[in-house]
Amino acid sequence: MKPGILFCLILFISLLHGPVSVHASEEGILQPMAGEVKNGVADSADQSKKRQVFHNLNWHSLSIRGTFSSLDVLGDEAPEEFRQYDIAANFRLPWEWSVISDWGVSTRLMASVGMLSNSKEKALAVSLIPLVVFGSRDARFSLDMGAGGAALSEHGFGAQEFGGPFQFALTTGVSIPLYKEYSLGYRFLHYSDAGLNGSDTIGADLHMIELIYRF
Repeated sequence: MKPGILFCLILFISLLHGPVSVHASEEGILQPMAGEVKNGVADSADQSKKRQVFHNLNWHSLSIRGTFSSLDVLGDEAPEEFRQYDIAANFRLPWEWSVISDWGVSTRLMASVGMLSNSKEKALAVSLIPLVVFGSRDARFSLDMGAGGAALSEHGFGAQEFGGPFQFALTTGVSIPLYKEYSLGYRFLHYSDAGLNGSDTIGADLHMIELIYRF
């Protein structure tokens, strides 16, 4: 497995589950700490703790997203056309404010993992973006925007160079109710290294449709 792909996977898993503790045995082989898996059998107390952590994440929604256009909006015109398909998880943050009646402003944290590709090359893409959201209290209608970071397992795509594995990520999105807990959304996602790796790098603009399930 390429180091960039391994780094992206470790980053995304650590965001959702936290670090895994290990220690070295007398033979120098890494072994699970007490309370973790032993001889292939999961300790029930540890599993219960992990389930509790999972529920305490304060999930808001999960979504499946796909690019339908890479029309340039920000920065220079990209020589390559990109597609990204991914899964995104949204978590509620504690800061929110009432505006009028059943509408307000809230905050979320959006984490995603997926594949970014052009006609030939592919890369694993992982992102973490805090969001400010304006919408209805039942979260059926929402408009959000945010800025964060993304990690790419590859940063060279044919005639286009992103500059490095780390990219700044800007996004805005809107969602409307579809059926019960499901919503349909549009998301604009922009990748850029903001010139950190020189003036010859170019990012990407992605226009995405997302199917959202709210918890």
